Amino acid sequence: MSPAPSSPASSSSDSVPAPALTRRRFHALLGSAAGAAALAAIAAPALAAPAAPSGPDPAGGPRATAQDLLRRMRVDRDAATADGPVWSPVATGFASVPSPALPEGTTGGLGGPVLTVRTAEEFAAAVAAEGPAVVLVEGTIVFAPGTMTDVSAHTSILGVGAGAEIVGGGIRLLHVSNVIIRNLTFRDSYVAGDWDGKFDDNDNDGIRVDTSDHVWIDHCEFARLGDGQVDIRKDSREVTLSWSVLRDHNKTLGVGWTDNLVTTLTIHHVRFSNVHQRNGSIDQVRIGHAYNVWLAGASSYGMASRGATQLLIEHSVFESVRNPIGLSSPESRVAQNGNLREGCWGKWEDNGIDVDPADHYDYALDPVDAVRDLLTAHAGPRTRRELVPRTLHVAQDGSGDMLSVHAAIGAAWCSPHPVEIVVHPGVYREVLTVWPGCDSLVIRGASGDPADVTLTYDKPATDWATVTVLAGAVTLAALTLENAYDEAAHGDRPAFPLRSVDDSLTLQDVVLIGGPHEISDPRA
Repeated sequence: MSPAPSSPASSSSDSVPAPALTRRRFHALLGSAAGAAALAAIAAPALAAPAAPSGPDPAGGPRATAQDLLRRMRVDRDAATADGPVWSPVATGFASVPSPALPEGTTGGLGGPVLTVRTAEEFAAAVAAEGPAVVLVEGTIVFAPGTMTDVSAHTSILGVGAGAEIVGGGIRLLHVSNVIIRNLTFRDSYVAGDWDGKFDDNDNDGIRVDTSDHVWIDHCEFARLGDGQVDIRKDSREVTLSWSVLRDHNKTLGVGWTDNLVTTLTIHHVRFSNVHQRNGSIDQVRIGHAYNVWLAGASSYGMASRGATQLLIEHSVFESVRNPIGLSSPESRVAQNGNLREGCWGKWEDNGIDVDPADHYDYALDPVDAVRDLLTAHAGPRTRRELVPRTLHVAQDGSGDMLSVHAAIGAAWCSPHPVEIVVHPGVYREVLTVWPGCDSLVIRGASGDPADVTLTYDKPATDWATVTVLAGAVTLAALTLENAYDEAAHGDRPAFPLRSVDDSLTLQDVVLIGGPHEISDPRA
């Protein structure tokens, strides 16, 4: 099995980057009122210079072409697959479909001035400006926790080189048209203790698209965010999500929030890894098209056709996924073509559709057997690698490397060496799965007292255990594992705090509450 996708906690850039902000430093600042104020100061420096145009004369000289922008992004312009260039100069999928207002489809800020930004203040000003604009993001831009920045129509937001990232915040497209977002990482807006994304002060998405059209999200990465990673909502249409990575999260890709049936959506060459639900949740989509997708490690469900959606899924790989392809209601429709299923269990639906994306745009399918290699090599921003230490510390006060155990498991899964996850005191409400290939993982409580660290959730065994171990030779130590499912209130169904596929699991001073350790394979 291939490991989970990788992404650096702090990345280098080919240009002069902003000072690196590692996960640990970001979380440490986040963990106190003084730290939050410091983050706000980093995000919006009092003396920050306004964004400066770069390239040709902003007063009216020639503007950058699509090929010029690829060069400025410093990406691989030569790599190609059966479907075309890996870094296409023009929009793909439904985002490429023309309209009267956009006869060439989605072009973003092409033709407008090219602005380079390095701070949150510069970024917010540049993306809010009226008229076409190309915004080049250099290095790490840190936002005050939970900041959602509005983007104007006819805007391109492009990361430069290998280190462009948005940390602590996200962007919102509200009633706008013609926006392109490429070569960016969105990370670390996760709110400690809110793995479900339900806190009143947590509506932090990576990208939220509301009632907007002609949007192309390409070669981006989303990790450890607050609520949703990408939400496409409220009658948005002509949207494409391509060559991107969504990982280490509960709710990844949500589509819908409407009773209307107007949304058109393409998802291609996208990698999901160590996720739970909405991979994606495709609700009320007039035409949905997913091809050459790789979904590895999903504990709730994979792709779901919901409402009156018509969804075509082609040449995609589903690996260790519960309910890989499902239907939510009698009017939901899904059709499959040449998909691959490995180590999955649950729903694998196909009831046919009566629409064809090929009537709207051209595309070519890469062979399903090549999808994993292609996405390992090319999905996400340009050339990102995460260096995972042999010991990862998880602490909700921000003093560790990560705020959630779930995210730490994802990091360990992509590591070339064994990892020990040390969990500091607290109650962690998360669904945790140790995926196949994550052998020899150790998860232990930091204090040595199992009363100090509780891993908890509240679902019956017919859904999932709090902790499921699908790998071999895993060690759990000094932990309390709890399943808080109320059998008396919800019915007499068994619940497991811990489930493992065999007896190779080592338990050292582990307390189980709410049920037994079940040794059985949920995939059987």
